[in-house]
Amino acid sequence: MKITDIYKTKNKKDKAVISLEIFPPKTDAGVETIYKTVAGLTHKPDFISVTYGAMGSATQENKTLKIAEKIKKDYGIETMHHLTSINNDPEEISKILSDIKAKNVNNILALRGDRPVGAEISKLPDDYHYAYELIEDIKKNGDFDVAAAIYPEGHVNSALEVENIEHVKRKYEAGANLFVSQLFFDNEKFLRLNDYIRHSGIEAPIAAGIMPVLQKSQIERMIFFGASLPTRLIKIVNKYKDSPDDLQKAGMEYACKQIDDLLARGVDGVHIYTMNKPFVANTMMEHYL
Repeated sequence: MKITDIYKTKNKKDKAVISLEIFPPKTDAGVETIYKTVAGLTHKPDFISVTYGAMGSATQENKTLKIAEKIKKDYGIETMHHLTSINNDPEEISKILSDIKAKNVNNILALRGDRPVGAEISKLPDDYHYAYELIEDIKKNGDFDVAAAIYPEGHVNSALEVENIEHVKRKYEAGANLFVSQLFFDNEKFLRLNDYIRHSGIEAPIAAGIMPVLQKSQIERMIFFGASLPTRLIKIVNKYKDSPDDLQKAGMEYACKQIDDLLARGVDGVHIYTMNKPFVANTMMEHYL
């Protein structure tokens, strides 16, 4: 099933699409934990997206596809396969797309991807410089629904608001059917971008990306991705910095309040970054469905 069909059905009923994101664990035990978590969900998400590492290529085992196929086939939940172009040339992308299609996975999140740490630019393929170029190739290679990323606070390489919208337009014109936002902690920043996109004539569904703060060590990485911390969240982190359990609880509560507000204001969908934490997936799904 195409994810845009899920959006059309639910949004017509004034309901938001709720989705989860996971990443391929490094160990077999980690993969089994994901399957157990999915099997144990009392309430199923509308779809699950599976991330794809920057170093992934056609010559390596595609754990993303293996997990996406199994979740769809064995647990009846639609899946979305992430795909980055930073380490692939068009020939490799074509091979990966053929594999994805053969496994009956119909949805792809197209990303340029970040340069792998320590990798030499001269040794990386130089065929794709922007995500819209990858989207164009995906559309040429099969009947996929293609999602693309948006950045409520601007991409780290393109922080200007006008530039941000222009990139969104390029992705849409290249064939993007859906947009999923980078994580954020201030709903007003997402809603402002959402309005800009709508006013620019883009009609594709837009999902808000939410990640709960569970531990203090997350903060630096979140800031690296361009997410600013509102005063209210900073106060929470400082208040519970010496109490991991309390910080985890408060972080989950903050994320739930974010989503409550977004749903009340009529967003198309909410995409939850689970960080492969079973309790995040279970808590969020039990709370909202």
